[in-house]
Amino acid sequence: MNFADLNPFIRSAGIYEVINNTEECRAYDFRLLYMISGDVSVNIEGEKKFHLSAGNLLLIPQGIRYRLKGQYLRLAVITFDLTGERCNLTDRLPPVRSENFSEEKLLSGDFSPFDKMMLLEDAESERDTFIKICNIATSNEGMWRDEISALVKLMLLKLSESVSDNALPSQMVEALDAYIRENCTDEISNTEIGAIFGYHPFYVSRMLKEKKGITLRQYIISYRLKCSMKMLELTKKSVAEIAEECGFTDSSYFTKTFKANFNMTPKEYRNKFKEEFI
Repeated sequence: MNFADLNPFIRSAGIYEVINNTEECRAYDFRLLYMISGDVSVNIEGEKKFHLSAGNLLLIPQGIRYRLKGQYLRLAVITFDLTGERCNLTDRLPPVRSENFSEEKLLSGDFSPFDKMMLLEDAESERDTFIKICNIATSNEGMWRDEISALVKLMLLKLSESVSDNALPSQMVEALDAYIRENCTDEISNTEIGAIFGYHPFYVSRMLKEKKGITLRQYIISYRLKCSMKMLELTKKSVAEIAEECGFTDSSYFTKTFKANFNMTPKEYRNKFKEEFI
């Protein structure tokens, strides 16, 4: 979305103490979490994890499955929409258990770059702003929502500038490699990757394109081809068996893809390898 269209509608703000682990839940609005004290592991979509400690700031987009795992935490939490489209809903919208969540209640639209998780580890400078926001919301006096909205907008702009949007974090590339290795034979979609890693479905593909020059689909195919090369070299399995085990839909598509990338068929590659190394 254009920053000019960013007009946060604040639904609630407060400081909360979490004594026990919470259940996995999803929220109908966006939330900013600032860790005042304690340590917590935030599990996203059952896979990705963030570790928060005092001074960390985390943005959780609407609809993301998350779970806070920790004890004796003190959190400042601001819940909001990015626009005033649902300004008639002024009461706090508490997160609900994942199994009770309704996708139909989510706001639709292009909310990039705020449609992905954002973590700012060095956010100690935002502590006073968060506490001020919570105090204003608690007082419930005058135009408190407008005052908080301006502060949250500045915070979101600062967050988006601080969190690099030009490259995938190295730990995410490692996690992506591991996930593809473990699920090589399955059909892996942008939507699935986005859900697992807590990003918009097309964000990972776009970032891979910018960083490595290939799309997510090409990245997956490249890995499957590398696996097939190893199997052609080290096993006596048929081309059809290798195609299936490496995640290709059929052997003809595998052969066509292999030849397009290496200028030879799988059989020709196997024979060439034998001639050179055996």
